[in-house]
Amino acid sequence: MAFSIHNGNKTMKPDIKWIGEKIHTFFGEAVHPIAHQTQFVRRASRLDGLTFLKVFVFGFIENPHASLNGLAQVCLDLGVEITPQGLDERINAYSVDFLKTIFAQAIEVFQNSLPLPLPILQQFTAIHIVDSTVKELPDCLMNEYPGCGGGGGQAGLKIQLVFEFLRGNLEQVVLQAGRAADQGFRDYLTLVKAGSLTIADLGYFSLDAFNAILEKKAYFLARYLNPTALFTLDGERINLLNLLQIVPDGKIDTSILAGTKKEHHIPCRLIAFRVSQSVADRRRAIARKKAKRRGTIPKKEYLEILGWTIFLTNASEQMLSVEQITLLYRVRWQIELVFKLWKSYAGINQNAKWRGARVLTEIFAKMIGIVLTHFLIAPLRMPEGAWSNREISSVQVRKIFARFVRLLNQIVNNLHDLVLLLDDMFQQILRFGFKQKRRKKPNVCHALSLESLVFDLQTQNVHQLNDVLSLC
Repeated sequence: MAFSIHNGNKTMKPDIKWIGEKIHTFFGEAVHPIAHQTQFVRRASRLDGLTFLKVFVFGFIENPHASLNGLAQVCLDLGVEITPQGLDERINAYSVDFLKTIFAQAIEVFQNSLPLPLPILQQFTAIHIVDSTVKELPDCLMNEYPGCGGGGGQAGLKIQLVFEFLRGNLEQVVLQAGRAADQGFRDYLTLVKAGSLTIADLGYFSLDAFNAILEKKAYFLARYLNPTALFTLDGERINLLNLLQIVPDGKIDTSILAGTKKEHHIPCRLIAFRVSQSVADRRRAIARKKAKRRGTIPKKEYLEILGWTIFLTNASEQMLSVEQITLLYRVRWQIELVFKLWKSYAGINQNAKWRGARVLTEIFAKMIGIVLTHFLIAPLRMPEGAWSNREISSVQVRKIFARFVRLLNQIVNNLHDLVLLLDDMFQQILRFGFKQKRRKKPNVCHALSLESLVFDLQTQNVHQLNDVLSLC
């Protein structure tokens, strides 16, 4: 049974057969050479690399807290009889390398190509949101993944994620030591292409990175990091607090140069608007608390600036208004929802005190399942079209997927049956997979769709004006 997703007058049709073929091929014969190359398989065994992969990936999708006993039962579902102890013997440094290699392939293979049907977003070739999350690890992994120490544990894993919001893809996932600093992370710059937009929080603020994005003819949107030097286009130093205090309507949108180094002086827009007193008070309380931990006192000027939300971007006013900039930055919160799905529903935050190889094998198996989950979610995020205030819930998709996954595990190597099963699963997602409707505050996709309507009207008016001028 085929289904359609309506987008205004357009109809979007996720290709279930294409999705099925991707999954079928991924969990196919190509796994065997990788199992041999990583030396996970060195002699004939009924528990070959493909079976091990399916057991661990699908087993943890069905039950994120599955024990070895539960995984041994999944083996039996696939016709392989093995004890929990026998399964434990197959978990070692080779199983880690095997699943780590497969995980890297999953990132490449499971990429959705269907963008959200929102014109305000489609003016960018991609929208990259960059952020990280940290998972505590057992102390036995402290040499491989040193943590921050103190209350943060001796071993920790930092997962750097680049989430491509326009198409819903996990485009880059980098595993680092827990103590690694976000500001030093630059791998995401390899993904930047002309016309793309990068959104990151203050932890990634870097003028060098912004400069690299500019050189690629791409765009950035970031919160301002105090006390980054700002200049007028004529090169005169800007006193930010003085500028903010003389604004009559509590809103600024002006062109400036950012950075003191000669190679910087990055041309961009400074956008600022005053926040409510309660928000300002909360920010100042946090700033004082952080300063107290460091044994310092925050400067009065800095506390005053916290009464404003300030952005830097090189996207022009014709592309994004101040209101649209503010809304688009809200998109960054979507990556927090991604992390919540990983931790609360995919079991990535589980932290048993096992030996290192078992911990890492489980992490990579769960991450493969997470990539597959997002691949299924991506083309279904706005199934009722751009103007509907209904949005698919990633949590509900994961729960529905977990109900189907045992059967999927058994028929994944039969493409015909797999496509039929996926079609049935998608039908249930479209019936039961929605977030609850919001009566007062629209979800971010619906808010973006409303701004897209305004954007469309503005664009049409500009085109009409250009047509008139061309006749003069």
